Amino acid sequence: MYQWLVFVHLIGLVLFVAMHGVAMFMAFRLRTEREPATAKVLLGMSSRANQVMYLGFLLLGLGGLGAAGQAGLLVAPWIVASYVVLIVVFIAMYALGAGFYYPLREALEGKDGTPPLDSAALVARLQNRRPEALALFGFGGLAILVWLMVFKPG
Repeated sequence: MYQWLVFVHLIGLVLFVAMHGVAMFMAFRLRTEREPATAKVLLGMSSRANQVMYLGFLLLGLGGLGAAGQAGLLVAPWIVASYVVLIVVFIAMYALGAGFYYPLREALEGKDGTPPLDSAALVARLQNRRPEALALFGFGGLAILVWLMVFKPG
């Protein structure tokens, strides 16, 4: 049973990392885009990748929790700390990403009777450091998680 849980965990990890790579590529690539039509395609690609990424995240979590439970480590201090880190990073990245990219998608579509963004308005909206902020939280969280797994404090 333990090997099956580790397998589910690894499949989740691969899906999560691969699709997260697509979303990261989009975040940095989008900032250089000048054409609204291409920006919509990039945002659509990112949206589909995020859907698969969340599936990977679910498998990653289920496999990890199951394996930790089988090993009797569910309440080990370093495991509990990793839960907290995952939750904080997940909430921060969702707030940073969704709070910017969902309204951008709507603006490119022209919701609620407003015209879609033109090239100049798109360029103005994309002049920010959102991709770097997302990368900082993501890589920072990953570094903390790796540290917890390697050193197992507590």
